Amino acid sequence: MSVKSLIRQIQAYNPDAEVELLERCYRFAQEAHEGQKRKSGEPYFTHCVKTAAILVELHLDTHTICAGLMHDVLEDTGITREELQVRFGANIANLVEGVTKIGQYRPSVGSPTTNTPITVEDRVHRKRQAETYRKLLLATAEDMRVILIKLADRLHNMETLKFLTSEKCQRIAKETLEIYAPIAHRLGIWRIMGRLEDLAFKHLYPAEYRKIADLLNQKLTEREAYCDKMVKQIRGVLEKRGVYADVHGRTKHIYSIYQKMQQKGTPFSEIRDLVGLRVLVKTEPDCYTALGALHHKWNYHPDRLRDWIGQPKKNGYQSLHTTILDDGKPVEVQIRSYQMHKVAEDGIAAHWSYKEGVPTSRQGRSIFASYKQILEDIQETQDSPHQFVESMKLELFQDEVYVFSPKGDLFKLPAGATVIDFAYKIHTDIGHTCVGAEVNGSIAPIRRVLENGDQVNIRTQSNGKPSRSWLPHVKTATARGKIRHWFREKDRADALELGKKFLEGELRAFYLNARDYLNSPELLNIAKQLKLKSLEELFVRIGNGDESAIQVVNLLKPEMPKPETETTEAVKPERKPESAAIQLENNIDLGMMRIMKCCNPIPGDPVVGYLTRGRGVSVHRAGCIRILEEPERLLAVKWLEKSMSENGDHPPDVYPVKILVECSDRPGMLGEITTAIAQYKVNIRCGTFQPSTVHLDATAADNLTIDVTGAEQLDKVMEAIRRLKGVQRVLRLS
Repeated sequence: MSVKSLIRQIQAYNPDAEVELLERCYRFAQEAHEGQKRKSGEPYFTHCVKTAAILVELHLDTHTICAGLMHDVLEDTGITREELQVRFGANIANLVEGVTKIGQYRPSVGSPTTNTPITVEDRVHRKRQAETYRKLLLATAEDMRVILIKLADRLHNMETLKFLTSEKCQRIAKETLEIYAPIAHRLGIWRIMGRLEDLAFKHLYPAEYRKIADLLNQKLTEREAYCDKMVKQIRGVLEKRGVYADVHGRTKHIYSIYQKMQQKGTPFSEIRDLVGLRVLVKTEPDCYTALGALHHKWNYHPDRLRDWIGQPKKNGYQSLHTTILDDGKPVEVQIRSYQMHKVAEDGIAAHWSYKEGVPTSRQGRSIFASYKQILEDIQETQDSPHQFVESMKLELFQDEVYVFSPKGDLFKLPAGATVIDFAYKIHTDIGHTCVGAEVNGSIAPIRRVLENGDQVNIRTQSNGKPSRSWLPHVKTATARGKIRHWFREKDRADALELGKKFLEGELRAFYLNARDYLNSPELLNIAKQLKLKSLEELFVRIGNGDESAIQVVNLLKPEMPKPETETTEAVKPERKPESAAIQLENNIDLGMMRIMKCCNPIPGDPVVGYLTRGRGVSVHRAGCIRILEEPERLLAVKWLEKSMSENGDHPPDVYPVKILVECSDRPGMLGEITTAIAQYKVNIRCGTFQPSTVHLDATAADNLTIDVTGAEQLDKVMEAIRRLKGVQRVLRLS
């Protein structure tokens, strides 16, 4: 498409478009991508023009279209953001930069199954994926046009996806179906959403796509003839009522047919709404007049009647939906005004000012405000990468249910939301103290899934508090984030108390009075050495297992004689190693090397050597606070592979490691823990089992010393214990 053709299309809806600016951006992007080719063999610049053309279809402002033309120059050329700002202004430069940030990572979107082990690569992919979506949320919240450009970019990429490798096609198609198509839905941009879904479906499930497409084509002539008949009948009925309308047929998207077949188990031959009818009228009152006329002429399904005009969806969608029966055959009909239709097709873009580049109508601002609030709620969550992505999907991409408070106030929640979600929607304190509810006048549990029209009265108790068991039953990021925040604060208090107890115990082992040291300037200095702001932070880190109480005590009173049980001599493995476990880099020999018990490194741990005065090299875990004062004495060391005996049958060397397991004190719990450990052929050297006095939801604290071959085996054992039902946390203590 030439620049003149593009400008003509823009001027058709925006006569005051900045033509000179458009021409400069067009030429600049063309020159920046000169010589670059797409996988299809086409000049890369054709993609930029197609992206801009999709934005023109949405009637967007000049700056957005200019940014669409240049959306890849920061990522794929040597152009800098500063140069863009100098040439075209901060507004366009910010839009291009926002799109670039979203696309910097290429994450995998597959969700792992419970039977699939999570590899390091999986964790990296999830972290990158979550970071990508966080960037998307931030960029979108700052300027909605960023996501509109990204949707246009993604749509054209999907239209040319066949030129990529099969693996890349699958990755991009899945990301499109799980993330970008639902974002288009949330913003109400149906014309882009439907195309994205069908294109992604075509690449992800080619056999199913071809099967449905072939079935649709088999009776296409028959369906078109029936559709024409119904159009004429409906138009005649409405004209008699004085309502003049455009009536036309609409074909379901292939992916929506597939979803219906999958979700409801309906075979293709029994799907009766492959072709629906759409009635467009001038005004809102005409919509209701038309609905009455249709219901007077034909019987209808009362349970399929939907009034999205009186209660618009979050994305601004408004329409009346009904299903009439023509000789027993169901026919779906949508009735809406021309303005409602524009909103239904273009979503928030229908409310856009092509002069100012912002939503102008009250409805447009409401859509943007609602969407931005969702983004802010998700952004506040501190979940793991996988949980974060799932929260994003649930919040942005679910349909809504409408429920009422006892006073009649209307609340919108995602489909599947429970009483807990509703409680947190009203107020954080109500959510925290929620103990039950009345739904439609009847007592209901807080896990009750809410339905359209439910009236909900939350019951609270002053001493009520959240439970971790609520988390699987909430659907909103708001509720999940507030519950997790409550537990983070509670867990911090627990860790602080636990850290103090650990430190007190170690001080007593050194025959020191804990009261003299817990608030001493010396202890505060140690906290500062660790770059911590306060003693509280130090106690919390000790309680969480991030710092060793033994190391802190050693720094507090290094001149005091240590009890025999806490000497800093080397940890002796169960068998004498066949070869040295540790070696200095470059094979330098500085005499004796000792593995230190203060931090108890085991094979696989990151380690560092410390050159002592006259006692060789002591080996510590990286970050051990015993070696912070003299970094110039640090030496690079590495673990060596153990050589096997000639027949290769001797067992590997093992190292004792202390771990803490906090869990429920239920029958069989200890047996399950020991079984989880035993499956890795790990010996439990000793253990103490006692009630937990600090951690919420944990009634037992098990201190175990286990013999492991190294950090890799230790990680597997701890992860196996974490997966057990009732286990709250597992920490390495030494």
